[in-house]
Amino acid sequence: MKFSSTFASTFFVLFCCYLGVEPAVLGIDYGADTFKVALANPGRPMDIVLNRDSKRKTPSVLYIKGYERLFGSDAVSVSAKRPENTIFEAKTILGVSYDDKIADSYRRKYGHKMLRTGDGSIVFDLGLKDNRYLSVQDIVAMQLRHALELVKESEKINAKDAIVSIPSHFGQFERQAMKDAIEISGVNPLGLINDGSSVALNYAMGKEFAADPVTHMFVDMGAASTVVTVAQFKSKLTKVKGVSKNVTVVDNIGYASDETLGGSEMDNRLREFIISKFEAANKDEMKKSVRDNKRAMARALKEANRIKTILTVNSEVHANLESLHEDIDFSLKVTKAEFEKLIDDLASHFANTIEKSLKLTKMSKDAISSVVIAGGGSRVPYMIQKLSDIFGKDKISRNINADEAGVIGSVFRAAGMSSQFRVKDIRLRDSYGYAIQASYEEESSGLFGKSSPVKNLILPKFSTIGVKRILSTTRKTDFTIDFESETEDGFELFATASISGVPDAIKKNDESLVLNPKPEIEVSYTLNKFGIFEVTGANAVFNMTNTAYPEYLEDLKKWNKEQADIIKASKSAKEASKSSSSESGSSADSASESSAESEAETPKDSKTKVPKSRPMPTEQKEFITKRIPLRVRYTLTKSNALTSSDIKSSTNIIKRIEISEENSRILSTAKNNLESFIYKLKYFVEEDAAIEVTNEIQRKEILAASSEAAEWLENNSELEKPTLFDEQRKKLEFVYNPVAERMNYYKSISTKMDDITEFKRQLSDTENSLVEFTGDNPKWFNKETTDPKFIPEIDDIEKLRTELTEKVEKVDDFVSFFQKTIDNADKSINPEIPLTEFDKVIEAAKGPMTKLQNKFLNLIVKIQTAKDDLESLSSKSASSESSSSESPSAEVESSASESLDADTDADDEQKSPEAGDNVHDEL
Repeated sequence: MKFSSTFASTFFVLFCCYLGVEPAVLGIDYGADTFKVALANPGRPMDIVLNRDSKRKTPSVLYIKGYERLFGSDAVSVSAKRPENTIFEAKTILGVSYDDKIADSYRRKYGHKMLRTGDGSIVFDLGLKDNRYLSVQDIVAMQLRHALELVKESEKINAKDAIVSIPSHFGQFERQAMKDAIEISGVNPLGLINDGSSVALNYAMGKEFAADPVTHMFVDMGAASTVVTVAQFKSKLTKVKGVSKNVTVVDNIGYASDETLGGSEMDNRLREFIISKFEAANKDEMKKSVRDNKRAMARALKEANRIKTILTVNSEVHANLESLHEDIDFSLKVTKAEFEKLIDDLASHFANTIEKSLKLTKMSKDAISSVVIAGGGSRVPYMIQKLSDIFGKDKISRNINADEAGVIGSVFRAAGMSSQFRVKDIRLRDSYGYAIQASYEEESSGLFGKSSPVKNLILPKFSTIGVKRILSTTRKTDFTIDFESETEDGFELFATASISGVPDAIKKNDESLVLNPKPEIEVSYTLNKFGIFEVTGANAVFNMTNTAYPEYLEDLKKWNKEQADIIKASKSAKEASKSSSSESGSSADSASESSAESEAETPKDSKTKVPKSRPMPTEQKEFITKRIPLRVRYTLTKSNALTSSDIKSSTNIIKRIEISEENSRILSTAKNNLESFIYKLKYFVEEDAAIEVTNEIQRKEILAASSEAAEWLENNSELEKPTLFDEQRKKLEFVYNPVAERMNYYKSISTKMDDITEFKRQLSDTENSLVEFTGDNPKWFNKETTDPKFIPEIDDIEKLRTELTEKVEKVDDFVSFFQKTIDNADKSINPEIPLTEFDKVIEAAKGPMTKLQNKFLNLIVKIQTAKDDLESLSSKSASSESSSSESPSAEVESSASESLDADTDADDEQKSPEAGDNVHDEL
């Protein structure tokens, strides 16, 4: 049974909804300075998800102390006061070892308490409960999980499938660390994408390309690094589901990066400039170095970031830092010229990175069609000028959203991988920036049986991510392969693969059938969707003689003979059929006389059966290839990969923190509710409306309860049970609610009186309509002159009018009684008459009024129908008399016609009430 693609898509969406999973996908651009999230939801355009501040990007900052966390701008706001518990730029040390120069620079910049683990990784000591340390992966995972929460809060969607963009220069360790962070966070990764590739995808989304490739350069200057990507674009005719169509091909042919060139480095230099000026101006007043003051250094860094942002558009800016260090205030004017001087040497880094990217991709500057700028560095005019100096202003392009191109490209990639979206068909070839080579000992051979080492470049620089490859070698023995990754200093060992089971595989075959005594060993490897190298399997491949081949040849000969016999028999049958047809063409008389004889003499050949054909024997090759799986033990010699127990532990700690945060939120809500209620009661008794419905004693009771609760809160604010605060609030509600109810009671009286007035207006309109219609049609409402069939309905209307008059009198009596009661009531006690009594008396009167309206309308329709019938009869009668005076000869005929018309009119009169009923029903 075949299902349409529409049915399959619909079923998938419904199934996802049943499981509580949304078919929507995400793109996450996790940067060192900020992160952005984009959502693709079926039926809606791709767009950025807003955060809690309604902003399109969120600072990549986490504050954590105990089990309390703050994210984004909230974390930034406390960073100057709590620098030791605020983590900035965790991405820059993701996958970095403790002894790396990048980690050392990070420590000097932020001063966090960082520890070295047994494998050399970094963990933070942030004073968590149970002396728990947090890895960099934990920090990143919390921020990615926060991104999912923002999607849920903003879009009311529980989406988890995502493409995450990463710096192109990420190697095996960084990619592994990001993979582990994603797994801890709960994001379901569709894959990683190089940030340069995501920007290139965004560039291709709205453009068409020719068949000849065109080359563009993408310069992405972020907070932590600068990546220069060279990509080619072209259109290619290909078959999709049997239909030829043009698709866009985006090829990331290579890139270069500088991890020291970014906005963060500019901030660092500006901070150093501020601190140096401060030290020079206050060296005689300071007792201790400002550099040992973490809060002062954090404030200076925050101010440096502000200065950098302002100087992108202004020529100067003033910095004011009150009580920066030892209660010393400091102010400073920074000019754009001073800032550009601070970063002047970065321009050479910039030029070197561009030159390196051209060299690695074997491109010339003239081959670059345009230079597209992305990232936060696009707002630094000095860097844009340097870029223009290299390529010329005409080649500098700003036709993408520099801030959001990466995240939109990522979500586009995610949508293109899902069957739920119809997006432009763009084929991306993403690449890995480091070469990998395999080293192993060749099997001993020759006279002296010596083996020689073999080095094979199995993945050249910028190899395709996601493509499976095979390493082949010929041997009889087990062996081990060393895998080495490219570094600045050459190649470094990072993994080994032990291949075993080769001798056993050889023994499984009949030696007489094997053509190659030494099997070919195929080792499969790939860069998976994370760009992480892995060995996926190994096989021993044998070329063998096919034992079934002789039988196949014999069967094929037999089949060919059978086919010849079938052709011969078929030909004989056709000739016999022709002979039979010529005999049957003789005269009918002869045929009928000799029919029995002819049947007896019909030759047997005419009934010869043609043998059935069997299928052609399945083709067999003389030689076949046989693959026998081998055992593979793949080991990372230097790994930062978290174990499953590590990931589970990290996941559990995050869940415990989230539970603690939820409990804290409930506790905080309970405290705030009590505190706000105490404050409310303090001024509540002074309101005119409250004074009107209370006496002096009651107001004193309320104030006393409020004071008692305030004292309790002051003495017990450290309690951690929300129920205790709720109990105190309920005590206050006990004295407050009766007063609030009385205030609401007297406030609502005017509304109830308006309901009475509205009811009487409707009643008056009904009565006026009835009087008006009755006055216009007196004979129809007079029992002596009206049609007898209307008398019962006229009686019903009179009864309803009488009943309604009685009900209205009761309403008036109730209103009068209520007014007297209210006028004489003590408003400090609960009222005697509930306001629901208004609804009861109105509803009691509305019943007869509604019946009266319906009855009256029904009678109007019937009377109007009867009047129309009479007018029709009068018109016919006048026409008949006119015809009679003009044609006397037709008297007899006219008389007969009148008799017939009279009968017809009588029938019409009998039918008219039904017609009236029908009209009423239609109305």
